Amino acid sequence: MALDFLASPLAPALRLLEEGRDREAEALLQTSQEGLPEAERLALLGFVEARKGNLRAYRALALEAARRAQTPLTLYHLGLALPPKAGALALEEALHRFQGDPKAEARLAFALARALRGLGRLREALGYAALALARGFGPFALLEWAWLALLAEEDPPLPDLLRQVELLALEGGTGLYARFLMAHLRFLQGEEASGRAYLRKALGEAPLPALPYLAPAGVRLLGKEVLPFLLAARPWAKEPLTQALLALAEGLYREDEEGVAKTLPLLLEEVAEEAMRGLLFLGRPHPLLGELSRRGQELLWAASPSAHFQALGEPRLGGKPLPLRQAELLVLLLARKEGWRGEELALALYGEANGPALRMEVLRLRQRGLAVKSRPYRLAQALQADFLEVWGALRQGDLSGALARYRGPLLPQSQAPGVEALRAELEEALRRAVLAQGEVESLFLLAERLGEDLGVWEALLERLPSQDPRLPIAQARVERLRREWQT
Repeated sequence: MALDFLASPLAPALRLLEEGRDREAEALLQTSQEGLPEAERLALLGFVEARKGNLRAYRALALEAARRAQTPLTLYHLGLALPPKAGALALEEALHRFQGDPKAEARLAFALARALRGLGRLREALGYAALALARGFGPFALLEWAWLALLAEEDPPLPDLLRQVELLALEGGTGLYARFLMAHLRFLQGEEASGRAYLRKALGEAPLPALPYLAPAGVRLLGKEVLPFLLAARPWAKEPLTQALLALAEGLYREDEEGVAKTLPLLLEEVAEEAMRGLLFLGRPHPLLGELSRRGQELLWAASPSAHFQALGEPRLGGKPLPLRQAELLVLLLARKEGWRGEELALALYGEANGPALRMEVLRLRQRGLAVKSRPYRLAQALQADFLEVWGALRQGDLSGALARYRGPLLPQSQAPGVEALRAELEEALRRAVLAQGEVESLFLLAERLGEDLGVWEALLERLPSQDPRLPIAQARVERLRREWQT
């Protein structure tokens, strides 16, 4: 948390929280004080509860704080306290509201980076962490950016990261998180003894309720020496999320594939980087893995994901970025297994008959090891693709499975006529299925994925109960979209 309230009545409590002196901060915040904003006092009390491991109390206090006053600080804590999907939406709306206020943008961008990391949307998260850093949020923004750079970037400057993070590892407030990150950085350098020393120091300083959160990484870094740590973490795994994190760690320790697999449904919704750890261990392809760099895979687990084509959002093949034109061609080949005549495929790709350009793109796909045949043009190999998985789930009547796989529009930057038609067809099929079902969770998932679809947001708003914490998010989004439609 950055100290951007130095001139406010909140400054003493914020400073104590920054330094890790939670008990003293809690004592200051326990009773209302003259000049201390009541809503923000409640938000900070909730943050203290979160550090104790009481996430339910944090969520309840953050909701009450945001109901009383929607300030950058209360919305920051609301975004962090809610589950990542709802939290990211709340923070996106908050950034719209406080656009132009650098301090507010810094705080909210940092929280949004954290929420998006929890959804596995690492490259988007990296951008918001960089924004928070540029707006002066402070050392925690640097640490968030460094972590995301390792997970999402193909080749971040490791020596530079080491220098910056090592300085923070010597300080008070940021020390625990920085030492945890230093353990991973040293491990990536091949300095396993130094990495383990950093991790042991972090574990020795960590609040006991935090132990389940550190357990999966402990298995990766401590190996067979991790058993005493896992035993120490067990009494603090009291909620479904902490229980799943500890179960993941114990499954990794025992090399129990079934035990690891059982933890994934909840982790995929709440903490994507730990879900990635489990997926890498199992060797299963998943859209989340497309966000991981080579170093990110090494950092989480020594395994490689199977070949998989991600076309929903940023195109990636086998976890590596794929140029848009090659991704467009691959989508078209996968969408029509029987193949295309050359002129038809060129029209679908370019909007005109451009045989030489088409042949060049086919050659580039072949150079990537893909078996592309001609006369007709077709893909002569099996390849898993996220957009085909969505279609498959829809055809089987598995709407929840389709929504779980739908990370966003099909190649959203593409203007290829054939891809635009496929994108619109997929969105409309999902939209009709969700609106026909009318179930709140499905509406929320699709509204979050499509982002700016007023009709879906209005349908969600009609069905949300009055006490649902997502109601103010839906109200704010509908109001904004209606204004934009009218202008």
